[in-house]
Amino acid sequence: MTVESLNERKLYRPAVGAGLTVLCGLVLSWGAIGEKFTEASYDKLSRFGGRPTTNEVVVVQMDDASAAEQGMTRATWDRGVHAELLNKLADDGCRLVVFDVHFAAARDEGTDNRLAAALRRNRVVLMADLVYLSNKQVGAATVELPLPKFLEAATNWGVAKANVTVQHQHEEPVRRHWQDPTPDGSQPSLPWTAAHMADPTLKRVPEEQWMRYYAGRDGLELLPYAQALKKPPGFFTHRVVFIGNEPPEPFAREIDAFVTPESLRVGWTVGGVEIHAITFLNLINGDWLRLGPKWVQGLTLMVLGTLLGAGLNRFRGVVAVGLAVGLALVLTSAGACLSYYTNFFFPWLIVVVGQVPCALVWALMPAKVQPQVQHQPAPSLAAVAVVPVPPNKTIRLELPAEEIPDAPEYEIISPAVGKGGFGKVWIARNAIGQWQALKAVYQSNFGANRAPYEAEFKGLQRYKPISEKHPGLLRIDLVSKMKPEGYFYYVMELGDAQAPGWEQQPTLYKPKDLENLRKQAYGRRLPVKECLRVVTVLAEALDFLHQQGLTHRDIKPANVIFVQGRPKLADIGLVSEIRPIDEVKTIVGTIGYMPPPPEKPGTPQADIYALGMLLYVISTGSDPGLFPDLSTTLMARSGQADFIRLNSIILKACQPEVAQRYQATSEMLSDLQAVAKELGLN
Repeated sequence: MTVESLNERKLYRPAVGAGLTVLCGLVLSWGAIGEKFTEASYDKLSRFGGRPTTNEVVVVQMDDASAAEQGMTRATWDRGVHAELLNKLADDGCRLVVFDVHFAAARDEGTDNRLAAALRRNRVVLMADLVYLSNKQVGAATVELPLPKFLEAATNWGVAKANVTVQHQHEEPVRRHWQDPTPDGSQPSLPWTAAHMADPTLKRVPEEQWMRYYAGRDGLELLPYAQALKKPPGFFTHRVVFIGNEPPEPFAREIDAFVTPESLRVGWTVGGVEIHAITFLNLINGDWLRLGPKWVQGLTLMVLGTLLGAGLNRFRGVVAVGLAVGLALVLTSAGACLSYYTNFFFPWLIVVVGQVPCALVWALMPAKVQPQVQHQPAPSLAAVAVVPVPPNKTIRLELPAEEIPDAPEYEIISPAVGKGGFGKVWIARNAIGQWQALKAVYQSNFGANRAPYEAEFKGLQRYKPISEKHPGLLRIDLVSKMKPEGYFYYVMELGDAQAPGWEQQPTLYKPKDLENLRKQAYGRRLPVKECLRVVTVLAEALDFLHQQGLTHRDIKPANVIFVQGRPKLADIGLVSEIRPIDEVKTIVGTIGYMPPPPEKPGTPQADIYALGMLLYVISTGSDPGLFPDLSTTLMARSGQADFIRLNSIILKACQPEVAQRYQATSEMLSDLQAVAKELGLN
């Protein structure tokens, strides 16, 4: 049965669409990929807010300002001040006190005795610590209890440990909490002990528990220590009070500073005591979130994939796109409502960014497969050459796309090392042994319309004379004539190789471009100073190009190659003359690097936007679609202040409104050079 006959069956396309969409969902839910999508789905729920809680919990924060007011530092906090606060809480009839402070060593005996006496007046849970034996895993640790003097005076103890490794506590949000990793209950967590004391009927739930963060810290009252001491009598009556450190600044990177899904977007950190207080509320209210069993998730993805893949196939064009966008919004809302009104959440991003686009792509594919001409062997050039040619008539032969161009001055190494929408690129060696790149552009790749093919050739004609006049532009050494066979080629300087020693085996050559350079970097991002160096050179080249009356029209990391370590604007096939905005007719460029509509691409202003987006991508490790979001890991870097300077340039270059963007590349270049000078790069 042929493909065409299958297409004629009404069930073929819906069935294939459903199968592909289901397969996409199952693949994205598997293994490490599935874990990433699950975590991202959980993190993004914070954008929709959280449900409130009415419990009265006060978090008393040991902050620098309060320490200074008492004439001490947080490192040398006077236990006498703790005793003063505990006595105040006892006088008020506080319900429970939870100390996220480890009283491990003895200090002044008199002060320690005052603290022990104050502890006896309250119901208190003290913090115990974990001493890691190896690999910093919870199971490979022993419990270090408080001093016996304090332990005897307090009611109970618990281990203060947020469920995130020390190495990643500033990058990965606290997503899960635990009660006790040991089966014998020998290491109860601090929030669990406090929750069990507040509600003795609370039962251990041996299942994975995901944190529920409440709306705007609702249910928590955060008090600096100095203010807590000054509260009027009766303020703490029947309240649960947590006491612990506050990070010294919003972006602190130190022990006992963590991020939540809400703070992840801007890199703020919160103290571990706040995490414990939220965990406490989760436990006593039964508010924690759960993932359904794997088989339920898989079945849900199969059902949704079938409906999406088969259903979207009934629509075409703009209708299909609009319906897909609407479905994505509905499914996003459904995921948010599920977690808000129930104790379950689902990895909804697998559906929204995986299955919906997959179903849409299939729906937009042509309904009919083209006739099976692939079974008819294409005639070779030699066979065509013997056909009798009528007198005074010229026959144009289109060169098949897989053929190597006729360039007798060069030794061309096959196979091609690159392929674009309009042609192929080979490594070539000229008559004196220099390695260069040779690209052939084929008229057949433009279909029946010859105009874009000729425009590509004219663009090279305009670009070649100026390519040698700036070191940031890729130099073109030769442009051939337009061949009667329907192609032309041009020769350019060869970019650096990703790995040395390729000359002995040229087929192993792979160009070193900015895209693969960032993919190899940690976090898919380059250091701030390297970003400045690269983009400053590119801005200089782009400013020069604009001064010559030309626009690049396709700036992105993949189109920046390195030649002897210097970044250069490459892939110059779309270079065009600068025209008035009302004369720009063609839509060219790469999605994500083009300014948002209704602005037209292909202008100097669009080039500036693309260069700004390139800077965002290489400096943050994020894709263009995430702009202007910043990941927490950015703020954890030692060069945080440097990045903030860089980010202001990115935001101005990528302004959606043209009037608020840089009006000329020279303005952006000036700001880049100013930041480089501040960082000592000049």
